[in-house]
Formats: sequence, structure tokens, C-alpha cells
Amino acid sequence: MNLIIKLLKLRITKVFLFLLFIAFLASLYFFRDWYYVQCNKVIGFYYVNKGDKAYKKENYQKAIDYYKIALRKYPGHSRASCNLGNIYVSFENYYEAVNAYENALRYSPNFMVCRMDLGIILSEKMADYDKAIQEYGRIINTNPILINIPFVYNNKKSTHANKGLAYYNMGLAYRGKAVYMGDKSSTSVKYLKKARESYKKAEKYLKNDFDNTYNLALTDHLLGDYMSAGNEYCKAINIKPDSFEAHYNFALLLRSMKLNKEALNELEKTIMLLDYYGNDTKNKYVFGLVNEIKRRILNEGGYEYLKERVDLNSISSDEIQYQNGKVTVENQKTFNMNEVLKCTYKKQFEELRYAE
Repeated sequence: MNLIIKLLKLRITKVFLFLLFIAFLASLYFFRDWYYVQCNKVIGFYYVNKGDKAYKKENYQKAIDYYKIALRKYPGHSRASCNLGNIYVSFENYYEAVNAYENALRYSPNFMVCRMDLGIILSEKMADYDKAIQEYGRIINTNPILINIPFVYNNKKSTHANKGLAYYNMGLAYRGKAVYMGDKSSTSVKYLKKARESYKKAEKYLKNDFDNTYNLALTDHLLGDYMSAGNEYCKAINIKPDSFEAHYNFALLLRSMKLNKEALNELEKTIMLLDYYGNDTKNKYVFGLVNEIKRRILNEGGYEYLKERVDLNSISSDEIQYQNGKVTVENQKTFNMNEVLKCTYKKQFEELRYAE
């Protein structure tokens, strides 16, 4: 009896396996396209892996070759397309980079990092400001489900950062459009105002961000809103005291406002930083402005002020050291140059602004 049961079980197993094999053959016949796609996906993932390894080793030409093979087999691999776009950017082949980014987004519309890269290339390298603004708008209007699993996954911070960066880059694109339209035109002013609005919105997401604050100051400066520009320059300088660009543009603003002593102070800080960073070309130009400002002060009867003034340039660049985020002077460990470089006019500008 046991033998019969064993034989019966063996026969049933064979029949089941046979039917399973027949079903597999039938699926190959009826769903051959699906199997073809899956096989290509496997091959595609294999070449993506090889491309990733070459990419990490900075062997970019090999990476391009592998990614291209992978995308022929599996066009929907968005990360491979985005990486390919990044490589094309490093080769300054911006048209191919845009094609690669757009291919990635065709399959993964919510790939925000890739969309940001596309917007930056469109705006900064191809001057296609309108299309770049559209891409930034898509990032801003994307509202993914926020997930916070402690110690495992949290997309809230990255989502907010992406929105902030999108607003910031949108501001740059609008300012680029304004510059393209020409100075003082009504259209230029309109786009500068849109740039300012974008930077203001970015502030909500990017707290104490130097680039956003500095560009907001530049935009207010271009719009002729000197009070707001001065306040923003001060904020930017206090975030990053060793930025010679911020000190220089702030000095130009103060010069336009005929605050010559304050302008001289900022120009001397600019010279000190340019000397430290070894930028002799710009230094010569700034020295010319310093002489102009000093003549203005003399004409205002400020001879004694200039005579008694302690010039920051008396400190040699060889004495200056940059350590742990602070500029210090050799043999004067208690002397913190960051405190000297910081803006001390913020309160003054706020009072002037509210008094208007």
C-alpha cells in the first residue's frame, strides 16, 4: 500500500512539473515581449554597475560607454541617465547633458536632484532662463509624502532644502533675464523684482545662507533699494566675514549713498582679503577706488579722520592665518579678524529703512 502511495505521489509530482514546464513555454510564447524586456533590464543593470564603478574612479569615458550600453538595453534607468548628464557637464557638452537629464526625468518625473541639475545648466550655461524657471517651478510645486522613520529614513529635510534651492536658482534665472533685457528697462525691473521675490521665499527654507542673502542684496542694489540692500549686505557679511565680494559691493553701495567713511572701511577690508587670497588684478582696481574715496573725505574736511585712522592694510598678509573658520593674526592669538571683518552698520540701515 505504501509503495502504491509513493508511486502515485511521484507520478503527480512529475505531472505537475510537466504542466509547469508547459505553462512556462506557453508564457514564453504569449508574453515573449515581457521576457525580452526583463532580460534587457538584467543586462542593463549589469552595465550600470560597471558604469558606476568607472564613474567613481573618474574614468569618465569608460563610464559613458557603459551607461550608453545600459540605456540601450534599459532606457528607464533614470540614475544612469542623470550620471551620464553629469559627465557631459564635466566635458562642457551641455546639449548632450540636457538630453540625458530630460531622458532621466521622462521616466522619473520626481527625480528632484536631476531636475535641479537640468535647471542650472539651462540657466547658467545655455541662458534658457524661461525653461530653467519652469523646471524650478516643478520642483517647488512637487509635494511628496513626508516620511520620518527615526534613524532609518527622513525626507522632510531634503524636501525643504530642494524647495529652497529651487527658489534660489529661480532668483538667479530671473536676474539673468533682467541683465539680458538691459539696464533700467521696465522689463528688466520686472524680472529683478521677481528675482527678489524668489530669494525672499528661499529664505524660509535656507536659513542663514550666504549665497541667497548676498544675491538678495545685489538684487536690491540693482533695483536702487539701498536701505534693504545695505541690510542684506550686512547680514551676508556677518554670515561669511571673509567674502571680499560682499565687502566690495557693500562699499560700492555706501559710496553711492555718500557714506564715504563707511565705504573706505569696507574697501580696506576688501583689499586685505584680496591680498590674502592673492588676487592682485582686482586689488589694483580697488586701490583706485580707495584713493577716490579718500579724496572725497578730504573734500569734506576729513583730514584728521584719515590721519588718525588705523589702516587694516598695515597688517601683512603673511601674518594672517585662516584656521577653524576664523581669520587670525600670527602672534596675536586673541585678535579675531572675523570680528573686525563683520558688518557693524546693520542696525543703522534698519533704522534708516524704517524711518523712510
